Amino acid sequence: MTSLLEHIEDVLAELRRIRVDPRFPREEDGFPGLIDAGDKGSILVSQAIEQSISKISDILLQNDKGAARQFSNTEWRNLVRRSLGKPLAEVDLHDPSAANRVRMAVRNAIGRTRDGHGFREYAVGCTLFENVDIEPINIGPVQIEPRLRWLSRMAAEDKIDKIIERRVRRKWAGKKLPKRKNAIDQIREKDILQIVGTCPFVCSVSTNGLPPESGKQKALIAGRMALAVISLEWAKPSAALDGFRLQVDQNLRRFKVLTFEPGKVTLAGFKLSHLPMGYRFEPGEWDQGAEKRAPIFDIVGEVLQYVVHETGAVPRPAISNVLMQAILWFHEACREAVDAMAVVKFVSTLDGLAGGNGEQEIRKLLSARIGWKADDQILKNQSLTLKQAVNRVYGEGRSRIVHGVSYSLSHDLSEMRNLAEMLARCALIGCLQWAKDNPTSDEPSKFYA
Repeated sequence: MTSLLEHIEDVLAELRRIRVDPRFPREEDGFPGLIDAGDKGSILVSQAIEQSISKISDILLQNDKGAARQFSNTEWRNLVRRSLGKPLAEVDLHDPSAANRVRMAVRNAIGRTRDGHGFREYAVGCTLFENVDIEPINIGPVQIEPRLRWLSRMAAEDKIDKIIERRVRRKWAGKKLPKRKNAIDQIREKDILQIVGTCPFVCSVSTNGLPPESGKQKALIAGRMALAVISLEWAKPSAALDGFRLQVDQNLRRFKVLTFEPGKVTLAGFKLSHLPMGYRFEPGEWDQGAEKRAPIFDIVGEVLQYVVHETGAVPRPAISNVLMQAILWFHEACREAVDAMAVVKFVSTLDGLAGGNGEQEIRKLLSARIGWKADDQILKNQSLTLKQAVNRVYGEGRSRIVHGVSYSLSHDLSEMRNLAEMLARCALIGCLQWAKDNPTSDEPSKFYA
């Protein structure tokens, strides 16, 4: 395998060739690119150099586990490319030690850039409850609050000025605004109005040490996971999540399909999905349950902190990792439009919590966390024991669907989906409760012990 130094040598050799080649760029060189070299100007590079830079980037990423978590692939490659600019412009291309000097300079430049990524707060509008008179919901790095309260906080923390705050309030009150003279202020106001939209709430996520794009993507994941955890308050979380949604995700849908039958006149009708808000409470009802929810929200806060952590070095990385994946699978299952795929995703929640060990361990998981025995009848209306229920969603459902041997995809699988959702919800709540009750343990195998 070609080493890092050898790839840098390839870049230096290609630069030497370019400098003396009067025909550059030739057809085989591809369209030339430019690398910023700071006060040294810029460097003209060929396609071969770009390919070598990609290989250098890959090797540096493989040798730095923290970088793979901290950066997106594009951000990392761009960082490596920028970091090469000045060293390549300054080095003597004929110096035998040039490759090593470039390597050291690149590592130093990357380190300085990584250290420069500090605190960021990302915000996006979201739907939640019909009520807006609730206290902010804080789950680790995620905060969900009524939009007027969020606007006041942004002004109090000097993230926006008082003029923007006042104008946005007027706009949300349905009043027209005169155009701002300052173009930047006009754009910032427009961004707030578009990103919050008509949503009554704002979801904010704080990160530290992440570059912009990676931070943004992780913030959105953490926000979605927070909504999924809030939905666990209801017996059917997927129904609650239909009204809990980030503004960046799809909004209200009206499904209409034309139908034609011989000799009949039929009307399309419609069905609503992606509702504009969730449930409504009596005044103060949600806040009254805050103390009861706090311990679980604290545990989920640990998990969400792990999601946005730059290195993953949190107190309980193993349990946080398992719970993160379980909550993600659960969220995606609740959002899934196709029942068969939802079954696969709900069972993936169960399988992840059971260590990926299949049907028997899922039964052990549910026995350990819920207290059901294999022959206990857990659903009286369907006369199902725990063993039968797990076999239905795992054996008949998930395994056959995943391996392409299911003959029931054309059947109505809504009941199987409901069963899988119920089991996944019970297991997830049980594991979160166990993690709360065992704050020093970082052994996810204890979930099903």
